[in-house]
Amino acid sequence: MGMGCIGSHVSKEIYLYDSATVIRSTDYKILGKGKGQDSAFYLLGMFPVTKAPNVELAMSQILEKYPTGKTLINIKIQREDKAYFPLGLVTVVNVTADVVGQPEETETTTTGTGTKGTK
Repeated sequence: MGMGCIGSHVSKEIYLYDSATVIRSTDYKILGKGKGQDSAFYLLGMFPVTKAPNVELAMSQILEKYPTGKTLINIKIQREDKAYFPLGLVTVVNVTADVVGQPEETETTTTGTGTKGTK
């Protein structure tokens, strides 16, 4: 029974999703690719020391890097368990995705308005 704890077992699970929300239009622009991560530590592999890894938190980390981003597409979620014998287990959730937003519109200014910031 004690022999099962000696080796470190690393399991990986991969999930793929088209988008985080329903996209009803093809009128969007890919702003870039991003990565987000969250993790949790389990003492002796059983007792949680921190909160469970949160996929939504990892996704929000990606969107934080692109302030004009609206949603994520081509989402890849990977879960890994890393054993640290004899202390415990770290579960990591890695999310990679493309950030999309509205295409940049040409800025039009009207004379006589929009004098904000001028003296």
